[in-house]
Amino acid sequence: MAGKPAELFEAFLRGRGLHVTRPRRAVVEAVFSLPRHFEAADLWAAVRGRVSSAATVYRTLELLEEAGLVRRVSFGEAHAHYEHVLGREDHGHLVCRRCGRVVEFSDPKLKDVVAQAAARHGFSLTEAVVQGYGLCPACREGGL
Repeated sequence: MAGKPAELFEAFLRGRGLHVTRPRRAVVEAVFSLPRHFEAADLWAAVRGRVSSAATVYRTLELLEEAGLVRRVSFGEAHAHYEHVLGREDHGHLVCRRCGRVVEFSDPKLKDVVAQAAARHGFSLTEAVVQGYGLCPACREGGL
């Protein structure tokens, strides 16, 4: 997927017959200025004043997901996190159950293992994201 996120998103919107609005532009620009993993509340805080409602943020996040530019991920909390997909390889997350720290990792064999499992079960694989849960070194040592 080549191109700038805003350009790709605008092409997606136009292809769906949807309007390219200033609030939607503000949201997509903010998404790609935030760290790799972010919450909708972080995004709302980043665009407040340029976007009139949290509902616009959530609707635009859904559209960004449909466009394949962001992915919703769960780290075992009640709320979702999001991450940029554009230009990123398949990867995994290690999530600390105590402090919530998230470590991202990639391995060339990661997608192969998931692809083999998908093939055995008749799935057509489009992406691979693996998550492991446990305790980070600081929590394991009693730091928290």
